[in-house]
Amino acid sequence: MEGERSKRKSLRVPVNLDVRFDLVDGSSLRAKIINLGTEGIFVKSAEPLHPGESVGLEFLLPGTLNSIQLVGEVMYSRTNEEEGEDAAYHVAGIKFSDLEEPYHGMIRDYTLKMLDNEELLRDGGILLVLDDLRNLPPEDRLKAYHILIKKGSGPVL
Repeated sequence: MEGERSKRKSLRVPVNLDVRFDLVDGSSLRAKIINLGTEGIFVKSAEPLHPGESVGLEFLLPGTLNSIQLVGEVMYSRTNEEEGEDAAYHVAGIKFSDLEEPYHGMIRDYTLKMLDNEELLRDGGILLVLDDLRNLPPEDRLKAYHILIKKGSGPVL
């Protein structure tokens, strides 16, 4: 996972958003987006998604009225057991296949805005954020650094 993170070209932020997947066989699946960036999402679901599978997906960003509708590819999938829980759950990484404007800008702006979120930066989260920022395009990296600098030197960590 560490190596995957260093390859990212976008900031990924933790979220808790509902997403609907439209599968190739015509069925649909609901899941929770655990983290979000302009390259893709990481989701948790009751049903598995399969690597290599193409999926349609739709979700709402907080503070927007329009749904974001994209196509993505399942890059990896695995089953996890919750400690103390009887039920297993599934996680999957989805890479966006067709992220264009205005969706790209909406997701980029939302993830940059999340840099003002104190909880994101606590408990070592700032180190993960800084790792992501190194790979951003220069104009996005500059915006992100300015947001972090404006936060001041108060005790965030």
